[in-house]
Amino acid sequence: MLATCRDSNLKLYEIGDDARDLARCVPCSELTAMVLEMTRAGGGISAVDSDWVQEWIQPKFDKLMDSLDLGSASVAARELWNSKSSFGNVLVYGDYDTDGISSTVLAMEIFRHKAAQTRYFIPRRDTQGYGLNAGVLEEITSRNCNTLVVVDCGTNDSELLNKLKKRGMDIFVFDHHTVADNPTFPTIVNPCFDGGDKGRKLCATAVLWCWAWKEDIVSRDWLKYTLDLVALATISDCMPLNSLNRCLVRRGMRLMKTNPRRGLAALLSRLGINRQQLSEEQLSMRVIPCLNAPGRISSADIAVRALLGLGNDDSVYECVNDLIRANRRRQMISERIAGEICEDPGADRHVLYGESWPVGVLSGVASRICSQRRSPVVLAAPVAGKIRGTLRVPVGGNAVGILSTISDLLDAWGGHRYAAGFSVLSENWETVAQSLEKLLAEVDVEEEVVSAINLSPAQISLDDWRTVTELGPFGNDNPCPRFYYASSPGDRVEPLGKNGKHSAVRVDNVKLLAFNAASDLQDTAGVKGWVYHPRLDYWKNEEQVQFILDAIVI
Repeated sequence: MLATCRDSNLKLYEIGDDARDLARCVPCSELTAMVLEMTRAGGGISAVDSDWVQEWIQPKFDKLMDSLDLGSASVAARELWNSKSSFGNVLVYGDYDTDGISSTVLAMEIFRHKAAQTRYFIPRRDTQGYGLNAGVLEEITSRNCNTLVVVDCGTNDSELLNKLKKRGMDIFVFDHHTVADNPTFPTIVNPCFDGGDKGRKLCATAVLWCWAWKEDIVSRDWLKYTLDLVALATISDCMPLNSLNRCLVRRGMRLMKTNPRRGLAALLSRLGINRQQLSEEQLSMRVIPCLNAPGRISSADIAVRALLGLGNDDSVYECVNDLIRANRRRQMISERIAGEICEDPGADRHVLYGESWPVGVLSGVASRICSQRRSPVVLAAPVAGKIRGTLRVPVGGNAVGILSTISDLLDAWGGHRYAAGFSVLSENWETVAQSLEKLLAEVDVEEEVVSAINLSPAQISLDDWRTVTELGPFGNDNPCPRFYYASSPGDRVEPLGKNGKHSAVRVDNVKLLAFNAASDLQDTAGVKGWVYHPRLDYWKNEEQVQFILDAIVI
Protein backbone atom coordinates (compact mmCIF):
# COMPACT_ATOMS: atom_id res chain seq x y z
CA MET A 1 0.00 0.00 0.00
CA LEU A 2 1.40 3.38 -1.06
CA ALA A 3 1.53 6.07 1.63
CA THR A 4 -0.18 9.41 1.18
CA CYS A 5 0.95 12.78 2.48
CA ARG A 6 -1.00 16.03 2.62
CA ASP A 7 0.86 18.93 1.08
CA SER A 8 0.37 20.84 4.35
CA ASN A 9 2.53 18.19 6.08
CA LEU A 10 5.30 18.38 3.50
CA LYS A 11 8.46 20.31 4.44
CA LEU A 12 10.60 20.99 1.39
CA TYR A 13 14.28 21.87 1.24
CA GLU A 14 16.16 23.46 -1.63
CA ILE A 15 19.87 23.28 -2.39
CA GLY A 16 20.86 26.85 -1.61
CA ASP A 17 23.78 28.99 -0.51
CA ASP A 18 24.06 27.38 2.96
CA ALA A 19 24.42 23.91 1.45
CA ARG A 20 26.94 25.17 -1.12
CA ASP A 21 29.01 26.86 1.62
CA LEU A 22 28.97 23.66 3.70
CA ALA A 23 29.96 21.60 0.65
CA ARG A 24 33.02 23.81 0.11
CA CYS A 25 33.91 23.78 3.82
CA VAL A 26 33.76 20.00 4.46
CA PRO A 27 34.35 19.34 1.44
CA CYS A 28 31.57 17.19 0.01
CA SER A 29 29.03 17.23 -2.81
CA GLU A 30 26.24 19.80 -2.72
CA LEU A 31 23.67 17.00 -2.47
CA THR A 32 25.48 15.49 0.53
CA ALA A 33 25.63 18.93 2.13
CA MET A 34 21.88 19.35 1.62
CA VAL A 35 21.23 16.00 3.33
CA LEU A 36 23.42 17.18 6.22
CA GLU A 37 21.43 20.42 6.33
CA MET A 38 18.23 18.38 6.70
CA THR A 39 19.85 16.41 9.51
CA ARG A 40 20.79 19.70 11.19
CA ALA A 41 17.23 20.95 10.85
CA GLY A 42 16.08 17.77 12.62
CA GLY A 43 18.32 18.58 15.57
CA GLY A 44 21.34 16.52 14.56
CA ILE A 45 24.16 18.88 13.60
CA SER A 46 25.17 22.49 13.10
CA ALA A 47 25.92 23.43 9.53
CA VAL A 48 28.61 25.91 10.61
CA ASP A 49 30.53 23.33 12.63
CA SER A 50 32.52 21.59 9.92
CA ASP A 51 34.52 19.54 12.45
CA TRP A 52 31.28 18.14 13.84
CA VAL A 53 30.14 17.41 10.28
CA GLN A 54 33.37 15.54 9.55
CA GLU A 55 32.83 13.44 12.68
CA TRP A 56 29.24 12.76 11.63
CA ILE A 57 30.44 11.57 8.22
CA GLN A 58 33.40 9.57 9.61
CA PRO A 59 32.86 8.88 13.34
CA LYS A 60 35.98 8.05 15.37
CA PHE A 61 35.28 4.62 16.77
CA ASP A 62 37.95 4.49 19.48
CA LYS A 63 36.95 7.90 20.83
CA LEU A 64 33.29 6.90 20.94
CA MET A 65 34.07 3.66 22.76
CA ASP A 66 36.33 5.41 25.29
CA SER A 67 33.50 7.76 26.27
CA LEU A 68 30.82 5.04 26.38
CA ASP A 69 29.30 4.53 29.84
CA LEU A 70 27.50 1.20 30.33
CA GLY A 71 26.75 1.81 34.01
CA SER A 72 28.22 0.58 37.28
CA ALA A 73 27.29 -3.07 36.70
CA SER A 74 29.78 -3.23 33.83
CA VAL A 75 32.66 -3.20 36.33
CA ALA A 76 30.93 -5.71 38.63
CA ALA A 77 30.47 -8.08 35.68
CA ARG A 78 34.13 -7.65 34.71
CA GLU A 79 35.24 -8.46 38.26
CA LEU A 80 33.11 -11.60 38.21
CA TRP A 81 34.63 -12.59 34.86
CA ASN A 82 38.16 -12.05 36.14
CA SER A 83 37.50 -13.98 39.37
CA LYS A 84 37.32 -17.37 37.63
CA SER A 85 39.59 -19.30 35.32
CA SER A 86 36.56 -21.35 34.22
CA PHE A 87 32.81 -20.90 34.53
CA GLY A 88 32.21 -24.62 34.05
CA ASN A 89 28.98 -25.48 32.30
CA VAL A 90 27.49 -22.25 30.96
CA LEU A 91 23.85 -21.81 29.97
CA VAL A 92 22.87 -18.81 27.84
CA TYR A 93 19.21 -17.81 28.19
CA GLY A 94 18.09 -15.60 25.31
CA ASP A 95 15.10 -14.27 23.44
CA TYR A 96 13.41 -15.21 20.19
CA ASP A 97 13.91 -12.10 18.03
CA THR A 98 17.04 -11.21 16.06
CA ASP A 99 18.56 -9.21 18.92
CA GLY A 100 17.92 -12.10 21.31
CA ILE A 101 19.26 -14.64 18.82
CA SER A 102 22.35 -12.58 18.00
CA SER A 103 23.15 -11.87 21.66
CA THR A 104 22.69 -15.58 22.44
CA VAL A 105 25.21 -16.53 19.76
CA LEU A 106 27.63 -13.79 20.84
CA ALA A 107 27.38 -14.82 24.51
CA MET A 108 28.11 -18.44 23.61
CA GLU A 109 31.12 -17.43 21.55
CA ILE A 110 32.50 -15.15 24.28
CA PHE A 111 31.95 -17.52 27.20
CA ARG A 112 33.51 -20.44 25.33
CA HIS A 113 36.80 -18.74 26.21
CA LYS A 114 36.18 -19.68 29.87
CA ALA A 115 33.79 -22.64 29.84
CA ALA A 116 33.91 -26.39 29.89
CA GLN A 117 30.66 -26.43 27.91
CA THR A 118 28.21 -23.85 26.56
CA ARG A 119 24.58 -24.44 25.70
CA TYR A 120 21.62 -22.15 25.16
CA PHE A 121 17.92 -21.94 25.76
CA ILE A 122 15.42 -19.65 24.06
CA PRO A 123 11.80 -19.80 25.26
CA ARG A 124 8.98 -20.39 22.83
CA ARG A 125 7.03 -17.22 22.23
CA ASP A 126 3.69 -19.03 22.01
CA THR A 127 3.88 -21.05 25.24
CA GLN A 128 6.62 -19.68 27.48
CA GLY A 129 6.56 -16.00 26.57
CA TYR A 130 9.15 -13.27 26.79
CA GLY A 131 11.74 -13.09 29.55
CA LEU A 132 12.85 -15.33 32.37
CA ASN A 133 10.35 -18.09 33.01
CA ALA A 134 10.82 -19.27 36.61
CA GLY A 135 9.55 -22.80 35.99
CA VAL A 136 11.68 -23.28 32.89
CA LEU A 137 14.74 -21.81 34.60
CA GLU A 138 14.36 -24.20 37.53
CA GLU A 139 14.30 -27.14 35.14
CA ILE A 140 17.16 -26.19 32.84
CA THR A 141 19.55 -24.90 35.51
CA SER A 142 19.12 -28.04 37.60
CA ARG A 143 20.91 -30.02 34.90
CA ASN A 144 24.56 -29.41 35.68
CA CYS A 145 24.62 -25.63 35.22
CA ASN A 146 27.36 -23.60 36.90
CA THR A 147 26.86 -20.26 35.17
CA LEU A 148 23.81 -18.52 33.76
CA VAL A 149 24.17 -15.79 31.14
CA VAL A 150 20.94 -13.91 30.40
CA VAL A 151 20.71 -11.76 27.26
CA ASP A 152 18.02 -9.39 25.93
CA CYS A 153 15.88 -9.86 29.06
CA GLY A 154 16.26 -10.22 32.83
CA THR A 155 16.53 -6.57 33.85
CA ASN A 156 13.48 -6.71 36.11
CA ASP A 157 14.12 -10.17 37.55
CA SER A 158 16.47 -9.39 40.45
CA GLU A 159 14.45 -11.45 42.93
CA LEU A 160 14.58 -14.57 40.77
CA LEU A 161 18.28 -14.08 40.00
CA ASN A 162 19.16 -13.69 43.68
CA LYS A 163 17.46 -17.02 44.42
CA LEU A 164 19.57 -18.74 41.77
CA LYS A 165 22.74 -17.07 43.03
CA LYS A 166 22.13 -18.46 46.53
CA ARG A 167 22.48 -21.92 44.98
CA GLY A 168 26.07 -21.08 44.06
CA MET A 169 25.47 -20.08 40.47
CA ASP A 170 27.44 -17.31 38.71
CA ILE A 171 25.10 -15.03 36.79
CA PHE A 172 25.58 -12.34 34.13
CA VAL A 173 22.78 -10.29 32.53
CA PHE A 174 23.15 -8.11 29.42
CA ASP A 175 20.01 -6.22 28.48
CA HIS A 176 18.67 -2.92 27.13
CA HIS A 177 15.00 -2.98 28.06
CA THR A 178 13.18 -0.44 30.20
CA VAL A 179 13.99 -0.62 33.90
CA ALA A 180 10.79 -0.91 35.94
CA ASP A 181 12.51 -0.97 39.35
CA ASN A 182 16.12 -0.32 40.29
CA PRO A 183 17.90 -3.66 39.82
CA THR A 184 19.21 -5.08 43.08
CA PHE A 185 21.21 -7.81 41.38
CA PRO A 186 24.79 -6.56 40.93
CA THR A 187 25.70 -7.94 37.50
CA ILE A 188 22.75 -6.76 35.42
CA VAL A 189 24.55 -4.76 32.74
CA ASN A 190 21.85 -2.47 31.36
CA PRO A 191 22.81 1.13 30.51
CA CYS A 192 19.14 2.12 30.76
CA PHE A 193 19.58 1.98 34.56
CA ASP A 194 22.59 4.22 35.22
CA GLY A 195 24.55 4.33 31.95
CA GLY A 196 25.27 7.24 29.65
CA ASP A 197 23.18 8.49 26.75
CA LYS A 198 25.03 6.50 24.06
CA GLY A 199 24.76 3.34 26.16
CA ARG A 200 21.01 3.75 26.52
CA LYS A 201 20.66 3.57 22.75
CA LEU A 202 22.34 0.19 22.30
CA CYS A 203 20.56 -3.07 21.58
CA ALA A 204 21.27 -6.04 23.87
CA THR A 205 23.84 -7.56 21.49
CA ALA A 206 25.71 -4.24 21.36
CA VAL A 207 25.60 -3.95 25.17
CA LEU A 208 27.30 -7.35 25.47
CA TRP A 209 29.80 -6.59 22.68
CA CYS A 210 30.71 -3.15 24.08
CA TRP A 211 31.11 -4.62 27.58
CA ALA A 212 33.53 -7.24 26.26
CA TRP A 213 35.45 -4.52 24.37
CA LYS A 214 35.62 -1.91 27.15
CA GLU A 215 36.41 -4.34 29.96
CA ASP A 216 39.03 -6.29 27.95
CA ILE A 217 37.12 -9.54 28.40
CA VAL A 218 38.49 -11.17 25.26
CA SER A 219 40.87 -10.20 22.48
CA ARG A 220 39.67 -7.11 20.63
CA ASP A 221 41.00 -8.53 17.37
CA TRP A 222 38.75 -11.56 17.93
CA LEU A 223 35.78 -9.36 18.89
CA LYS A 224 35.96 -7.46 15.60
CA TYR A 225 34.92 -10.67 13.82
CA THR A 226 31.62 -10.77 15.74
CA LEU A 227 30.37 -7.32 14.73
CA ASP A 228 28.11 -8.91 12.11
CA LEU A 229 25.88 -9.99 15.01
CA VAL A 230 25.82 -6.44 16.39
CA ALA A 231 24.86 -5.01 13.00
CA LEU A 232 22.00 -7.48 12.53
CA ALA A 233 20.62 -6.81 16.01
CA THR A 234 20.96 -3.01 15.81
CA ILE A 235 19.07 -2.84 12.52
CA SER A 236 16.48 -5.40 13.63
CA ASP A 237 15.66 -3.53 16.84
CA CYS A 238 15.51 -0.17 14.99
CA MET A 239 18.02 1.35 17.39
CA PRO A 240 18.88 5.03 16.87
CA LEU A 241 21.70 5.27 14.35
CA ASN A 242 23.80 7.79 16.23
CA SER A 243 27.55 7.97 15.65
CA LEU A 244 28.37 4.88 17.73
CA ASN A 245 25.63 2.66 16.35
CA ARG A 246 26.47 3.73 12.81
CA CYS A 247 30.10 2.76 13.46
CA LEU A 248 29.07 -0.63 14.78
CA VAL A 249 26.71 -1.30 11.88
CA ARG A 250 29.17 -0.08 9.25
CA ARG A 251 31.89 -2.38 10.56
CA GLY A 252 29.49 -5.28 10.92
CA MET A 253 28.21 -4.88 7.37
CA ARG A 254 31.76 -4.65 6.07
CA LEU A 255 32.42 -7.98 7.77
CA MET A 256 29.32 -9.52 6.18
CA LYS A 257 30.58 -8.43 2.78
CA THR A 258 34.16 -9.61 3.17
CA ASN A 259 34.17 -12.49 5.66
CA PRO A 260 30.66 -13.54 6.69
CA ARG A 261 30.01 -16.41 9.07
CA ARG A 262 28.97 -19.61 7.28
CA GLY A 263 25.28 -19.52 8.05
CA LEU A 264 24.91 -15.88 7.10
CA ALA A 265 26.83 -16.38 3.85
CA ALA A 266 24.55 -19.33 3.02
CA LEU A 267 21.42 -17.25 3.77
CA LEU A 268 22.59 -14.37 1.57
CA SER A 269 23.36 -16.83 -1.23
CA ARG A 270 19.99 -18.56 -0.89
CA LEU A 271 18.20 -15.20 -1.03
CA GLY A 272 20.13 -14.23 -4.15
CA ILE A 273 21.86 -11.28 -2.45
CA ASN A 274 25.34 -10.44 -3.70
CA ARG A 275 27.09 -9.85 -0.40
CA GLN A 276 29.50 -7.32 -1.93
CA GLN A 277 26.45 -5.16 -2.66
CA LEU A 278 24.68 -5.76 0.67
CA SER A 279 22.67 -2.81 2.03
CA GLU A 280 20.91 -2.08 5.31
CA GLU A 281 17.62 -2.13 3.38
CA GLN A 282 18.26 -5.71 2.23
CA LEU A 283 19.12 -6.73 5.77
CA SER A 284 15.97 -5.13 7.14
CA MET A 285 13.55 -6.30 4.46
CA ARG A 286 14.91 -9.73 3.50
CA VAL A 287 17.54 -11.18 5.84
CA ILE A 288 16.23 -10.22 9.29
CA PRO A 289 12.65 -11.42 8.60
CA CYS A 290 14.10 -14.88 7.91
CA LEU A 291 15.99 -14.86 11.21
CA ASN A 292 12.91 -13.66 13.09
CA ALA A 293 10.45 -16.07 11.47
CA PRO A 294 11.17 -19.34 13.36
CA GLY A 295 10.73 -17.65 16.74
CA ARG A 296 7.41 -16.20 15.61
CA ILE A 297 5.78 -19.44 14.50
CA SER A 298 7.64 -22.18 16.39
CA SER A 299 11.14 -22.31 17.89
CA ALA A 300 13.99 -19.85 17.35
CA ASP A 301 16.55 -22.68 17.60
CA ILE A 302 16.88 -22.83 13.80
CA ALA A 303 18.07 -19.21 13.65
CA VAL A 304 20.58 -19.75 16.46
CA ARG A 305 21.98 -22.83 14.74
CA ALA A 306 22.22 -20.95 11.45
CA LEU A 307 24.25 -18.10 12.97
CA LEU A 308 26.43 -20.51 14.94
CA GLY A 309 27.09 -22.35 11.67
CA LEU A 310 27.33 -25.75 13.34
CA GLY A 311 27.79 -28.95 11.34
CA ASN A 312 28.88 -29.49 7.76
CA ASP A 313 27.91 -27.36 4.76
CA ASP A 314 24.87 -29.50 3.99
CA SER A 315 23.45 -29.08 7.50
CA VAL A 316 24.06 -25.32 7.40
CA TYR A 317 22.26 -25.01 4.07
CA GLU A 318 19.37 -27.13 5.33
CA CYS A 319 19.12 -24.84 8.33
CA VAL A 320 19.00 -21.83 6.01
CA ASN A 321 16.31 -23.48 3.89
CA ASP A 322 14.30 -23.99 7.07
CA LEU A 323 14.63 -20.26 7.82
CA ILE A 324 13.28 -19.33 4.41
CA ARG A 325 10.41 -21.81 4.65
CA ALA A 326 9.51 -20.45 8.09
CA ASN A 327 9.47 -16.90 6.74
CA ARG A 328 7.15 -17.85 3.88
CA ARG A 329 4.80 -19.48 6.36
CA ARG A 330 4.93 -16.40 8.60
CA GLN A 331 4.06 -14.19 5.62
CA MET A 332 1.06 -16.36 4.73
CA ILE A 333 -0.26 -16.36 8.31
CA SER A 334 0.25 -12.60 8.62
CA GLU A 335 -1.62 -11.95 5.37
CA ARG A 336 -4.51 -14.12 6.56
CA ILE A 337 -4.81 -12.24 9.87
CA ALA A 338 -4.53 -8.84 8.18
CA GLY A 339 -7.29 -9.92 5.78
CA GLU A 340 -9.52 -11.03 8.65
CA ILE A 341 -9.06 -7.67 10.36
CA CYS A 342 -9.89 -5.72 7.20
CA GLU A 343 -13.08 -7.75 6.71
CA ASP A 344 -14.17 -7.45 10.36
CA PRO A 345 -16.96 -4.82 10.66
CA GLY A 346 -15.67 -3.98 14.15
CA ALA A 347 -12.06 -3.66 13.07
CA ASP A 348 -12.06 0.11 13.64
CA ARG A 349 -11.60 -0.63 17.34
CA HIS A 350 -8.15 -0.14 18.83
CA VAL A 351 -8.11 -3.48 20.68
CA LEU A 352 -8.59 -6.56 18.52
CA TYR A 353 -8.68 -10.19 19.66
CA GLY A 354 -8.46 -13.42 17.66
CA GLU A 355 -9.15 -16.79 19.23
CA SER A 356 -7.07 -18.63 16.61
CA TRP A 357 -4.34 -16.05 15.95
CA PRO A 358 -0.77 -17.32 16.51
CA VAL A 359 0.72 -14.77 18.91
CA GLY A 360 4.15 -14.91 17.29
CA VAL A 361 3.11 -13.06 14.15
CA LEU A 362 0.93 -10.42 15.80
CA SER A 363 3.69 -7.84 16.30
CA GLY A 364 4.36 -7.58 12.57
CA VAL A 365 0.66 -7.35 11.72
CA ALA A 366 0.13 -4.74 14.46
CA SER A 367 3.00 -2.63 13.09
CA ARG A 368 1.46 -2.71 9.63
CA ILE A 369 -2.02 -1.76 10.87
CA CYS A 370 -0.63 1.01 13.08
CA SER A 371 1.29 2.44 10.13
CA GLN A 372 -1.64 2.24 7.72
CA ARG A 373 -4.20 3.72 10.13
CA ARG A 374 -1.83 6.13 11.89
CA SER A 375 -3.56 4.93 15.02
CA PRO A 376 -2.55 2.84 18.07
CA VAL A 377 -3.54 -0.82 18.01
CA VAL A 378 -3.47 -3.88 20.25
CA LEU A 379 -3.66 -7.39 18.81
CA ALA A 380 -4.18 -10.21 21.31
CA ALA A 381 -4.71 -13.98 21.35
CA PRO A 382 -5.00 -16.76 23.95
CA VAL A 383 -1.97 -18.80 25.02
CA ALA A 384 -1.96 -21.48 27.74
CA GLY A 385 -4.66 -19.98 29.93
CA LYS A 386 -3.51 -16.39 29.44
CA ILE A 387 -3.98 -13.66 26.86
CA ARG A 388 -0.87 -12.36 25.12
CA GLY A 389 -0.99 -9.00 23.40
CA THR A 390 1.21 -6.68 21.36
CA LEU A 391 0.80 -2.91 21.36
CA ARG A 392 1.96 -0.51 18.65
CA VAL A 393 1.58 3.27 18.74
CA PRO A 394 2.41 5.97 16.17
CA VAL A 395 4.37 9.15 16.83
CA GLY A 396 2.76 10.91 19.78
CA GLY A 397 2.09 7.73 21.75
CA ASN A 398 4.07 5.93 24.43
CA ALA A 399 3.46 2.18 24.50
CA VAL A 400 5.37 1.53 27.73
CA GLY A 401 3.68 4.51 29.41
CA ILE A 402 0.24 3.19 28.45
CA LEU A 403 0.91 -0.28 29.85
CA SER A 404 2.41 1.15 33.03
CA THR A 405 -0.92 2.79 33.89
CA ILE A 406 -2.63 -0.62 34.00
CA SER A 407 0.34 -2.66 35.21
CA ASP A 408 -1.56 -3.87 38.29
CA LEU A 409 -3.93 -5.73 35.91
CA LEU A 410 -1.15 -7.35 33.88
CA ASP A 411 0.70 -10.58 34.46
CA ALA A 412 3.82 -9.30 32.65
CA TRP A 413 4.69 -6.44 30.33
CA GLY A 414 7.60 -4.55 28.76
CA GLY A 415 8.92 -2.96 25.62
CA HIS A 416 9.86 0.40 24.13
CA ARG A 417 8.21 3.74 23.36
CA TYR A 418 6.45 2.67 20.17
CA ALA A 419 6.21 -1.10 20.68
CA ALA A 420 5.39 -3.19 23.74
CA GLY A 421 4.02 -6.58 24.72
CA PHE A 422 2.08 -7.92 27.65
CA SER A 423 0.30 -10.94 29.07
CA VAL A 424 -2.80 -11.02 31.25
CA LEU A 425 -4.77 -13.73 33.02
CA SER A 426 -7.81 -14.73 30.98
CA GLU A 427 -10.23 -13.68 33.74
CA ASN A 428 -8.80 -10.13 33.65
CA TRP A 429 -8.84 -9.76 29.87
CA GLU A 430 -12.17 -7.95 29.51
CA THR A 431 -11.16 -5.35 32.08
CA VAL A 432 -7.77 -4.88 30.42
CA ALA A 433 -9.31 -4.68 26.93
CA GLN A 434 -11.79 -2.00 28.03
CA SER A 435 -9.07 -0.01 29.79
CA LEU A 436 -6.77 -0.19 26.76
CA GLU A 437 -9.55 0.81 24.37
CA LYS A 438 -10.15 3.95 26.42
CA LEU A 439 -6.44 4.76 26.79
CA LEU A 440 -5.68 4.27 23.10
CA ALA A 441 -8.62 6.41 22.05
CA GLU A 442 -7.06 9.25 24.05
CA VAL A 443 -3.62 9.03 22.39
CA ASP A 444 -2.84 12.35 20.74
CA VAL A 445 -1.38 11.16 17.44
CA GLU A 446 0.99 13.68 15.90
CA GLU A 447 0.74 14.41 12.21
CA GLU A 448 3.93 13.16 10.60
CA VAL A 449 5.85 15.86 8.78
CA VAL A 450 7.56 14.56 5.65
CA SER A 451 10.87 16.31 5.00
CA ALA A 452 12.12 16.08 1.44
CA ILE A 453 14.56 17.76 -0.92
CA ASN A 454 12.80 19.38 -3.86
CA LEU A 455 14.70 17.84 -6.75
CA SER A 456 13.94 15.94 -9.93
CA PRO A 457 15.28 12.38 -10.06
CA ALA A 458 16.82 13.29 -13.40
CA GLN A 459 19.21 15.59 -11.51
CA ILE A 460 20.55 12.83 -9.21
CA SER A 461 23.46 10.97 -10.77
CA LEU A 462 24.98 7.68 -9.69
CA ASP A 463 28.06 9.51 -8.36
CA ASP A 464 25.84 11.94 -6.43
CA TRP A 465 24.02 9.14 -4.67
CA ARG A 466 27.19 7.19 -3.96
CA THR A 467 28.49 10.15 -1.94
CA VAL A 468 25.22 10.45 -0.01
CA THR A 469 25.35 6.77 0.98
CA GLU A 470 28.58 7.55 2.87
CA LEU A 471 26.31 9.17 5.50
CA GLY A 472 24.71 5.77 6.13
CA PRO A 473 23.78 3.32 7.26
CA PHE A 474 20.32 4.87 7.29
CA GLY A 475 17.58 4.01 9.72
CA ASN A 476 16.07 5.25 12.96
CA ASP A 477 17.31 8.80 13.80
CA ASN A 478 19.34 8.84 10.58
CA PRO A 479 16.62 8.38 7.96
CA CYS A 480 17.34 7.79 4.33
CA PRO A 481 16.82 11.20 2.67
CA ARG A 482 13.65 11.58 0.68
CA PHE A 483 13.03 13.73 -2.35
CA TYR A 484 10.02 15.47 -3.85
CA TYR A 485 9.04 16.25 -7.41
CA ALA A 486 5.85 18.09 -8.31
CA SER A 487 3.47 16.28 -10.63
CA SER A 488 2.85 17.52 -14.16
CA PRO A 489 0.43 16.65 -16.99
CA GLY A 490 3.22 14.69 -18.66
CA ASP A 491 3.58 12.16 -15.81
CA ARG A 492 2.58 8.64 -16.82
CA VAL A 493 1.77 5.51 -14.82
CA GLU A 494 3.14 2.37 -16.48
CA PRO A 495 2.87 -1.32 -15.58
CA LEU A 496 5.90 -2.87 -13.93
CA GLY A 497 6.49 -6.61 -14.02
CA LYS A 498 4.10 -9.35 -15.13
CA ASN A 499 1.81 -9.93 -12.15
CA GLY A 500 -0.05 -6.62 -12.27
CA LYS A 501 0.85 -5.68 -8.68
CA HIS A 502 3.58 -3.15 -9.43
CA SER A 503 3.71 0.12 -11.33
CA ALA A 504 6.19 2.77 -12.36
CA VAL A 505 5.53 6.50 -12.57
CA ARG A 506 7.52 8.19 -15.32
CA VAL A 507 8.44 11.76 -14.33
CA ASP A 508 10.95 13.96 -16.14
CA ASN A 509 11.75 10.88 -18.26
CA VAL A 510 12.82 8.86 -15.19
CA LYS A 511 10.92 5.93 -13.64
CA LEU A 512 9.82 5.98 -10.01
CA LEU A 513 9.25 2.32 -9.08
CA ALA A 514 6.07 1.68 -7.08
CA PHE A 515 6.04 -1.86 -5.70
CA ASN A 516 2.68 -3.42 -4.72
CA ALA A 517 1.01 -0.12 -5.54
CA ALA A 518 -0.75 -0.67 -8.87
CA SER A 519 -4.19 -0.32 -7.26
CA ASP A 520 -3.16 2.91 -5.50
CA LEU A 521 -2.15 4.52 -8.78
CA GLN A 522 -5.26 3.78 -10.82
CA ASP A 523 -6.47 7.34 -10.33
CA THR A 524 -3.81 10.06 -10.00
CA ALA A 525 -6.02 13.04 -10.81
CA GLY A 526 -5.61 14.62 -7.37
CA VAL A 527 -1.90 13.93 -6.95
CA LYS A 528 0.17 17.08 -6.44
CA GLY A 529 3.58 15.43 -6.32
CA TRP A 530 5.72 12.40 -5.65
CA VAL A 531 7.94 11.55 -2.66
CA TYR A 532 10.72 9.12 -3.54
CA HIS A 533 14.17 7.90 -2.52
CA PRO A 534 17.13 6.67 -4.57
CA ARG A 535 18.90 3.38 -3.99
CA LEU A 536 21.87 1.63 -5.51
CA ASP A 537 21.06 -1.39 -7.64
CA TYR A 538 23.05 -3.83 -9.71
CA TRP A 539 21.98 -5.21 -13.06
CA LYS A 540 24.27 -7.64 -14.86
CA ASN A 541 27.05 -6.61 -12.45
CA GLU A 542 26.66 -2.96 -13.41
CA GLU A 543 25.87 -0.46 -10.66
CA GLN A 544 23.01 1.95 -11.25
CA VAL A 545 20.73 4.22 -9.24
CA GLN A 546 17.03 3.39 -8.98
CA PHE A 547 14.26 5.61 -7.65
CA ILE A 548 11.60 4.15 -5.35
CA LEU A 549 8.24 5.87 -4.90
CA ASP A 550 7.44 6.24 -1.18
CA ALA A 551 4.29 8.38 -1.14
CA ILE A 552 1.92 10.48 -3.16
CA VAL A 553 1.24 14.05 -2.11
CA ILE A 554 -2.40 15.17 -2.18
